[in-house]
Amino acid sequence: MNYLNDHEIECLIGEIKSGNNDAWERIYHNFENYIHKRCQVKLINFYMSDAERKDLEDDLYMAGWQGFVESLKNYDSEKGKLLTYATRSIDREISKELDLQLNPLGLTERSKPKKSSEPVDNNSPVISRVSIDDEAGISENVLSYALMREKQSDDNKTDIPGNEDIVRMSEITRFLESEKDSKEELEKLLSESGISDLGGYSNERTTLQILEILKQTTDEKHTVKKNELKRLLRLYRIGKYKNNTPIPDDRTFNRVVAEILLELNPGKYTDENDSEYIIKYDGYTEDKLNKKIKPDKSSSQKVESASAPSLNGLHYVHPFEYEETDRLIQLISFSDMLSVDEKKKLIGKIWKLTGKYYTTPYWDGENLKFNPRAVHSRLTGNKTSDRGKLAESLKTLQYAVNNLAQVRFKFNRYNADHELVPTSEYLHELSPYHLVVYHDNYYCIGLKKGDSRVWHYRVDLMTDVEIIRDEEGKIVPVKLTDFEGLPILSAAWDPEKYMSEHLNMAYDEPQDIRIKIKNTDYTIIHDWFADHYEKVDEVTRADDDGNEIHYDIVKVRTSPFMIVHWAMQYGSKVEVMDEEIREKLKTEISKLGELYL
Repeated sequence: MNYLNDHEIECLIGEIKSGNNDAWERIYHNFENYIHKRCQVKLINFYMSDAERKDLEDDLYMAGWQGFVESLKNYDSEKGKLLTYATRSIDREISKELDLQLNPLGLTERSKPKKSSEPVDNNSPVISRVSIDDEAGISENVLSYALMREKQSDDNKTDIPGNEDIVRMSEITRFLESEKDSKEELEKLLSESGISDLGGYSNERTTLQILEILKQTTDEKHTVKKNELKRLLRLYRIGKYKNNTPIPDDRTFNRVVAEILLELNPGKYTDENDSEYIIKYDGYTEDKLNKKIKPDKSSSQKVESASAPSLNGLHYVHPFEYEETDRLIQLISFSDMLSVDEKKKLIGKIWKLTGKYYTTPYWDGENLKFNPRAVHSRLTGNKTSDRGKLAESLKTLQYAVNNLAQVRFKFNRYNADHELVPTSEYLHELSPYHLVVYHDNYYCIGLKKGDSRVWHYRVDLMTDVEIIRDEEGKIVPVKLTDFEGLPILSAAWDPEKYMSEHLNMAYDEPQDIRIKIKNTDYTIIHDWFADHYEKVDEVTRADDDGNEIHYDIVKVRTSPFMIVHWAMQYGSKVEVMDEEIREKLKTEISKLGELYL
C-alpha cells in the first residue's frame, strides 16, 4: 500500500474530526501495520510459543491502537509530526499492557498517573490484567520484573528490560524447572543477575507469602499443584527480595500449607459450610486433610510434618465471584448517588479483593474507564432473570466503546407472556459512542450501519451483543459521523445535554421551546432537563380573587414530539407557549376527549 505523507495526514485529521468516515478509514489502515510492528519489536526476544506470541501481540496491538486513538484526539500539528507524537503514545500503552501481562504476582511498582479530579473519558483504553498462563511464562515474567525493578530509572520509566536481560531470564527459567542442570551454573546465573542466598524466612512469613500467592494467582478456574506452588514461592522471593533461599523440604512445606488450611477453613466439611471455605483443594469435600493429619508430639496445636498430605488443586476463594464483582462494579459505576471520587475509592477496594485473572472494562487498577457524567438517573429495575443478560451486554458494549469497535446485536420487545422476543431476525450493526442511563434504562448511543443519523438503543432490549471482527479476527473500527459526541474528538461530550435534548430518548430534531411555569415549580423542569434550561421572561397574572400570581417563561431545547406528551403529563403545572406545539396539544387533547366520552 502507499503510505500517506505528512501533509495528507494533517488534512485527513481535520476531516476526521468533522465526521468524515473515509478519512478515518484511510488513517486507520495507514497506521495499522505500524502498530503491529511496534508490538513485534517489544516481543522479539521473549521465550514463548507461536500461539502465545500471537495472543500477546493481539492484546498489545489493542493497547497500542488505543494509544494511537488518544494521540489522534489530542494531536496539534504545531508540535510536530503525527507519527512522532503517536509513537510515544503507542509505545507507552504497549509497555503498560506488557507490564500488566507479564507481572502476575504484582511484584513491581509502576509509575502512577498524575492525580486529577477530572474523570477519565469513557473512550480511554481498557487495560487487561491477564497474564501468560504457561509455567515457563510465569517464571520468566516474574524474573524479568525482578531484574527490571533494579533497572528502573529515577523518573519511573516503565519500559521493559533490555534484550540481554531477557535472554538471561530465559536461561534462569529453564534452570529452575530442570533437575539435571548443575547447581553451580544456576548459582552463577543468579549471581550475575544480582540474586543471592540472603538467608531463610520464618514459618510465619512463609505462611503469609503462600497465602498472598494463592490470592493473586488462583481462583475457581485456575488452581495450582503443590510443586507449582513451591516454584511460585521461590519466584516470589526472587522477584520481591532478590533472595534465592531454597524452599522448605516437602514435609515442612506440606505442614505449612496444612496449617494454613486448618486455620482458615471449617473443621469438617458439610454441604452447609461449603461457602465458608477460604482455600479449597482436590478432595476437600471428603476431608482429605483432616483424615491424614496427626498432632505433633511437642504440641497438640501443631501438625506432625510426616502426616501432612501433599495437596493439589489449591485455589483461593475470593470474597466475591467474578460475576458478583462485575455486578458490584456496574452498580457503583452507574449509581447517581456517588461522586466520581467515591466511585473510584469503592471500585478500587473491590478490585484489590480480586485475583490476577479478573478484568473489567470499567476500571484498570488506577482509573475509571467510563464517563461518570453519563449517569442520569436511578438504576434500572429490570427483572432478576434479565439482569444477567443486561450485565453481559453492558460489559461487551463498554469494551466496544473503549476500543472503538463495532457491535452486532438483535433488538427485542416484550410480548403478552412477559417474554423478551426479537422484533425480527435482522442483526443490527452499530458503531457505539457512549453508554448513558436515562430514567431507569441504559441506552447505547452510536451510528447505525447505513444511516448517517445518531441512534440510541435501550440496552435491556439488546441481546446477542458481540464485537464485530473481520476474517482475520481483528475488530472492525467504528464509523464516524457529524456528531458532537464523536469519540475521536478531544472535546468533552455532555451526556446530560444530549438526554435533555432527546426527551424520553426521542429521535426527532431538538428545537427551542418556551414553557410557562410558576416560579415555585422549577423542580419539575430540573428533574427532566437538569441544568439545561434558561429563564427568558416573567409574567404576572391575576387569579379569580384578584391575587397576583408570578410566572416565569423558561426556554428548553428538546424533542418537539415528546414535549406534547410531557406537557399533558404536567398539564396543571406547565403551559407550552410555542404556537406550533400548542396546536399539537389541542389535537391530542381532542383525541383523548373523544376516547373517554
